[in-house]
Amino acid sequence: MQATFPLIVPFLTAILGVLMIRPSARRRAAFAASAGAQLIYAVWMLGNVSANGPTVLYLGGWSAPFGIAIVVDHIAAIMVVLTALTALSCILFGYLEVSGRNEHPLRLPLVQFLILGINLSVMTGDLFNLFVAFEVMLLSSYALLTLEADDWDVRQAFPYLAINLFASALLVAVCGFAYGLFGTLNFAQIALRAQEMSGDPLLVAFGMFAMIVFGIKAGLFPMYYWLPNAYPIMPIALAALFGGMLTKVGIYVLLRLFGTLLPHDMDYLYTTLAWLAAGTMFFGVLGAASRTYIRGILSFHILSQVGFMMLAISLMTPYAFAAAILYMGHNIIVKSSLFLVGGATLVLNRTDRLDRTGNLWERTPVLGVTFLLLALSLSGIPPLSGFWGKYMIVVAGFTAGEYVLVAIAIITGLLTLFSMLKIWLGAFWQKNEAAPVRIEDRSWVPMTGIIAVMTVISLVIGLFPEYFIQLCMTAAHELLDKESYIQLVLGTAP
Repeated sequence: MQATFPLIVPFLTAILGVLMIRPSARRRAAFAASAGAQLIYAVWMLGNVSANGPTVLYLGGWSAPFGIAIVVDHIAAIMVVLTALTALSCILFGYLEVSGRNEHPLRLPLVQFLILGINLSVMTGDLFNLFVAFEVMLLSSYALLTLEADDWDVRQAFPYLAINLFASALLVAVCGFAYGLFGTLNFAQIALRAQEMSGDPLLVAFGMFAMIVFGIKAGLFPMYYWLPNAYPIMPIALAALFGGMLTKVGIYVLLRLFGTLLPHDMDYLYTTLAWLAAGTMFFGVLGAASRTYIRGILSFHILSQVGFMMLAISLMTPYAFAAAILYMGHNIIVKSSLFLVGGATLVLNRTDRLDRTGNLWERTPVLGVTFLLLALSLSGIPPLSGFWGKYMIVVAGFTAGEYVLVAIAIITGLLTLFSMLKIWLGAFWQKNEAAPVRIEDRSWVPMTGIIAVMTVISLVIGLFPEYFIQLCMTAAHELLDKESYIQLVLGTAP
């Protein structure tokens, strides 16, 4: 029951929401209570894993490899906590963004199905079950993307749907390739048999194929153009949830793929991933610098930040993996919070176009402080949370002798600061007579409260990094320890 709670509760909540289809205060309270319970349980689950070690559950009572294993180790528990935290914040923000009377009745159930897909993706120990989890997540995302869109917005969603449907078809092919190559889809058995095939060209082909599929899901260059135009068309609360979580599931799978499943001597794959990561960082941040509205800037920054995590994965050391996990956690919190700042700006200025915004620092200094802290953290300014992950990635890059890649990462960080200052100067600092601040709509006050709570969590990570770095180091060592994973799931030493 412990391992299935993050799966059963969002599923039952979604079903309940469909049965209680008419929007009401009671319905909203039920969804908020469910999201809060999921967060409390996720934190407890992470504490339990830290105290007692990873656990595995075999669905239906079938032992692995015949049944599907649900594995809860440190990286899975961390992802479930981050998902629950982001979902709760975005659900509450959505209540303020849209009145209960105007809320689409399917929004909240679809969000719960999305959470179910994310949690199943990070907890499953089976490749085909991972495909099923991705489809639950992506079908929910397709519906949420177009649920409240007008005709123009729907056209912007076409690339998102087309590229992800293509990637899903490729993922089915990856499953078939894996079964033909290994005779199993169980992660532990794949890890066991891949060790015996080290150096086989077919293994390299499988790794490259899988990297392409999950790279597309994560927004890796050059197949990332589906993302920057799709996320801004959604309501801000949904864009924050998507921006914080969806690409990170692809990052998680690549961590699991390279850390646990495949041998650690596939240098060609790592080099390819490293340069694709560099392209993602650089072109993503250039796209952000060119945009003139807050949601567009932040959407491109999702891509540039994905590049940092990919670079860390390509370095293939426990320290670099820990850097990727720490940076991923920071980015989920900060990126979703920045989207929420954009939502508060929409309430106050009725737009997030930087030529039509302004005067916010004078009228809402608390919102200005939270944005500044989040923006500086995203840029990697010490001692905020974004600094520690970037610092660890740079150190890992220097240690590996990847000086050009580190230089690209540093340049990307500087351009990130530039684009964040564009938002600061345009929305908060400039005095613009054409941008009246409509403070009479008091929904921005509790919106700022939600953002402030997320900002405080980010500050805690930055000001007290020792615990979080150690937690990420533990997760990284688990990911790279194939023998322990195989023994945990299969019950036998390799």
